[in-house]
Parts: sequence; structure tokens; C-alpha cells
Amino acid sequence: MIDINLIRKTPDVVRENIRKKFQDSKLPLVDEVIELDRKNREAMQQADSLRNQRKVLSKEIGGLMKQGKKDEAEATKAKVNEMAEELARLEQLEEEYAAEIKKRMQVIPQIIDPSVPIGKDDTENVELRRWGEPTHFDYEPQAHWDLGADLGILDPETAAKVTGKRFHFYRGLGCRLERSIIAFFMDTHSAHGYTEIFPPFIANKDSMTGTGQLPKFAEDMYKLEGLDYYLIPTAEVPVTNMYRGDIIDGSKLPMSFCAYSACFRGEAGSAGPDTRGLI
Repeated sequence: MIDINLIRKTPDVVRENIRKKFQDSKLPLVDEVIELDRKNREAMQQADSLRNQRKVLSKEIGGLMKQGKKDEAEATKAKVNEMAEELARLEQLEEEYAAEIKKRMQVIPQIIDPSVPIGKDDTENVELRRWGEPTHFDYEPQAHWDLGADLGILDPETAAKVTGKRFHFYRGLGCRLERSIIAFFMDTHSAHGYTEIFPPFIANKDSMTGTGQLPKFAEDMYKLEGLDYYLIPTAEVPVTNMYRGDIIDGSKLPMSFCAYSACFRGEAGSAGPDTRGLI
């Protein structure tokens, strides 16, 4: 989430950034945040003013009572009570404004680094460098999902019956290959000083929000019915959130972790390069 000061001081920069991301439908959010922020700060100022007035009047009540001016003291108490009601209303407004601001700020995109070229899709990607040459075959190479099925190490037919298209059962050496690759990467990273983590495959809403999955990717996520829990889309979510809200002693940095997890994402496409493959 970007700093609200950026919207306060340079709203045009934020608007231009939204245009660069071809998300013009989000442009009205900038003006909405500016207006909500104005109302919120106005409510905060009024609340602060009331608190100061209450403090002064509360002191006066004690002095009036000592002077025997009971009627005046009671009248002042009544004013204080009225202020308390108004203060409660303003504080409620502050909470509502803050919630509405946060809801919009979470959708406004992060600022693009100036070095990033702007393009509507991957056809406008800029090639920076090449390394090596693509392998050329003297025959038609097969896709990995076809090879796996032919070798009997992947079983898409049974998985389609049990789950759906593009899922697979691993069989025999396919299972061993999967376990070996996971172990290879975990062992390699651990040998280079990373602490291995095996995280939970479920995370709460705060964790999903902390790493930016919510609200942006809500439609691609699996939420547990009736619970405020989500299946994780990657190990990054639980591992990053291990330190959410914590203040870390700088002498302990950097801290390096590696993790394996299943990844649950509802990204099934109906056309293009996403029609075949392995989920």
C-alpha cells in the first residue's frame, strides 16, 4: 500500500502511475481518498478541540464545587456530557473514514520504478539481454504432460475424474522425482545458510493482506467456507508474515529462509497458453 502522503502531496503522480498500469477505472479512487482524508482530518481536528475543551471544563467543575457554586458546576457537567456524546460520534466517524480510505488505498497500485518500460502486455516487453541459444531438435519435442503420461509417471485421466482437467496423479518414479526435486532445492538452500521452513498451508485474512494477496487477488484465492482462513497461494505468504507487526533487531539481519508448500490458486484460463499444463 502506498503512503497516503504521496496522494496528499502529488496526486497527479499517483494518477499517472495508474494510467501507466492501464487501470484507468481506478482513477476515481484518488479523488475519493483525497476527499475522505480531508473529512477524516477535519473530524480529528474537531475531536482534538473537544478533548481540550473537556479537559478545561473538567478542571472548572472542581473549582466551582469548592466555591459552592453547585448549580454552575452541574451546568458545566451537562456541557461535558454533551461533548462526550459528540466526541464519540466524531471518533466513530474517524474509524469509518479510516476504513474507507484503507479499502481504496489497498486497490491503488504501487508506484512503478522509473526504469520499468511501459507496455500493455508481454508483446511489448523489452529484451535486455540473451544468454545461450535455444536448443534445436531434429524431431517434434513433446510437452512434459504428454511425456509424463506416456511414461506412466503422470496420470491425468484419473485426476480429471477425481478433481478436474489439468490435474495429475503422480505415479511411481513420478512421485520419486517430485520428492527428489523438493529435497534437492531445500538441501541446496540450507547448505547456503537458509533456514528451512515448512509452513502451514492455511493463512488468515491479515496475512493475506500483509503480502498483497488481498484485496487484489481475492477472486483467485480459495477461502474456507464460514471461516476467515485462506489456502495459501505460495509459501511466501506464511513465511513473510512470520514477522508481521514485529520490530526486528537490525543486528539479526539479514534473515534467510527457504520453504516448500503446496500452492492453491484459482488461475484456470480458458484460452491461450494456459489451456494445457499441470496444476
